[in-house]
Formats: sequence, C-alpha cells, structure tokens
Amino acid sequence: MKQVPMRMALGLITAMVLGGAHGVTAADNQLITSVALIHEYNDNLRLDHTDELSDNITTVAPKLELVHNSERYRVRADGRLDFYRYEEYDQFDDTDQWYNGFLDATPTERWRFGAEAHFSDDNRPDRDIQETGLVLSNIRRKRINAGTSAEYTFSEMLAGGLVLEFNREDFDDPETSDRRDYHVVLGLTRSLDAWLARTTGRLNLGYSHYEFEREFDRTGTLGFLEVTTLVEDRSEVDYYSLTAGTDTALTEKVNLSVDLGGRYAQSQRELQVSRSYVPPLITEAPLITDEDYDSFGFVGSLTFTYRGERSRSDVFLSHDLTPVSGSNATANRTIARVSGSLRLLERLHGNVYFQWYQNLSEQDDPTQQDIDTQTWNAGGGLRWTLNDYLDLAANYVYTIVDNREAGTTAYRNLATLQLEAHHDWLE
Repeated sequence: MKQVPMRMALGLITAMVLGGAHGVTAADNQLITSVALIHEYNDNLRLDHTDELSDNITTVAPKLELVHNSERYRVRADGRLDFYRYEEYDQFDDTDQWYNGFLDATPTERWRFGAEAHFSDDNRPDRDIQETGLVLSNIRRKRINAGTSAEYTFSEMLAGGLVLEFNREDFDDPETSDRRDYHVVLGLTRSLDAWLARTTGRLNLGYSHYEFEREFDRTGTLGFLEVTTLVEDRSEVDYYSLTAGTDTALTEKVNLSVDLGGRYAQSQRELQVSRSYVPPLITEAPLITDEDYDSFGFVGSLTFTYRGERSRSDVFLSHDLTPVSGSNATANRTIARVSGSLRLLERLHGNVYFQWYQNLSEQDDPTQQDIDTQTWNAGGGLRWTLNDYLDLAANYVYTIVDNREAGTTAYRNLATLQLEAHHDWLE
C-alpha cells in the first residue's frame, strides 16, 4: 500500500515560511514552543454498543509553531506530536503526528494569494467522531491536504477567485479504502451595499472528483482445497455544485453568512472478485460487477456569529454530499452546531457546545456503502490562564452514536484535564 511521504508535507510547509518571509523587512515574528500534558477518562474507547472498554489515557503533546506577520504576508507553520498511553489497553498506545502550513499574501492592491498544507499520521480509535460524526476504528491513516487560491479585485464592487485543493488518505489495512480528492472552485463576490447595508454577495461554482480504492485477499478452505479470494474494489464520484450566498454584518457584533444551491453527482463502482484453488492450481475467471448512479441534491450552509466584549456565540448549519473516510462511500451530511464562550474572570474562560450530525447515503445508490447514522456531541469546559506561560483546562463531552443501519446505539463519557506550558522565544 502506498504511503504519503512526510518529506512532501514538510517541504511544502518550509517553502511557505521561506517564501513568505523573503523580501520583507518590517514584520512580527514568533517562535513558539509548547508542551501539553493531558489526562483523559474515556468509558467507551471504540464507541462500541456492546463491548464498552473504559480506560485512563495520558498524552504528552509537544508543539513547535512559527509565525510571520507583515503588511503583505501572513505565514504560519506548526508541528505537533501526540504520545498517548493507555493505562489498561496498551494495544492502543501510539504516537500521532500533525504538521500544518499556511500562507496569505497580498503582493499588490488587487492580487491576493493563499496556500495551505497539512500532513497527519494518526491511529486513535475515536479520532473522527467530533469532526464527522462517524466512528473510524484504530487503523493507521496517513493523510495529506494541499490547497492554493488566487483572488483578483476588479473594482471596489467586484472580485473573483480560484481555489484548487487536493486530499489523499492511505490506510495500513488493505480492506479499508484509500481515497483521493480533487477540488476546483470558481468564485465571484460583489458588494450589495446599494441594496443591503454591509452586505457582500457571492456565487461559487465547484467541481470535485473522489476516488476510492481497496484491494485485498482472503484465504479459506473448501474440503481439502485451499481457496484464495482476491477482491478489487474501485469507486469514483464526480460532483458538481452551484451556490449563491451573502455575508452580512448585521451590527458591529453580529454577522450572518448564508449559502444556498444545488449539486449533481455521478457515481461509478467496479467490483472484481476472483478465486484460485490449491491443489491443483486453478484460477476462475474474475467476476466483474459494474454499477453507476446519478443523483441531485440540496447544498446549503448558514453561519450566525455574535462577538461581544466578554462573550461569543455561534450557530452553524450545513448540508452537503461528502466522502466518508475509510469507506467506499459518500454520504449526505447534515450538521447543526451551537456553541458559546464567556470570559468569567480576567483569566478564566468557559465554553459550552452542542452539535448533531446526520450521515445518510442515497437509498437507491448501488455504488455506495449503506450509511444511516446520527451522532450527538454535547460538552463544555473551563480554561484558566495561570500566568503568561501556563494554562489549565478541564473539559467534558457526552456522545451518542445512533447507527440506524445496524440498529445499534453507543454512548460515551469523555473527561479531560490538560496542563499546557508555552513560550515565545522571539518575544
């Protein structure tokens, strides 16, 4: 199985830092090192509805971050290692790696360029539940994301841009699908102040191509024969979307952003199964199944944000067709999230949130894996800034995973206590 080269991700990040800093004299630079000590109690490690494994987990997470800000350039690069150890179930012990790079450049008054890169190597069994609402078992995943964008301002009223993105996921398990994503978005923004005060309108035309692939074999017996079954499973999805939206500053503290539109997706799947028998060596002709499916759907998102002097609250709603990590599948994903934070004291902050995910595959689509899952996450926490170098945080999350396709429901309580030390060496 192919692996994502770490040198590629690190090279992209290094290029961003050096490229963004070149030719700039007056700038704000930071070199931040930090280390976090995290203790967790998790009463359902795998979010399993029957075999609920509970354990205490200790994580040590050192991090290095480089920041460069100037009048025309903003650059950030960081890397983090998570060394986590389980008190009882040490088969889950591992080390995760996370590397990120970001560049935002405005070399002229009309042009703006951006670039991002991400590389991760992770293996925790509950890693995706709060990001996607789906459970991904502890199978090592290497992932790289890279993207670039360009925007040109035609006038005070009109601007246009292009976004290109690539995503790649590789798993160590041959029965888990590897994935490739390619994205292109053309966008146009226009000031609508003549009709609505402090409002910008936008129009986005997008295209995405998803590729899923897995190849594995299984060996069994049939009487005195040894039977080997080889499975080659490949899927492709072409996705087109068109959305229109607005971004409105209702007041100095309140902002509303809305995008609505539609999408069209075309899916294809080729499943090839062949068998060989020993002894004697006999190989059957492969059985090939080809399926295709077309679908139309709604695409939309809404973001409401309030920013006060001591508090902040956010509401986020979205619906779209998205690929599912580790599966030969896409799903219609609906997200509802409400969150709020409050500065209780000068150095003490509190936060609460609730989020709901629904992942639902097209019922009549023969090219996709059947998915029908709803997930609820509710939690909150406190963060206390002890001094300029130490932060103490405590958080709690309650999770419900309702797998309606399998007819099962899993529950989880997760409590964490984190002490983080950090220092800016260029301060």
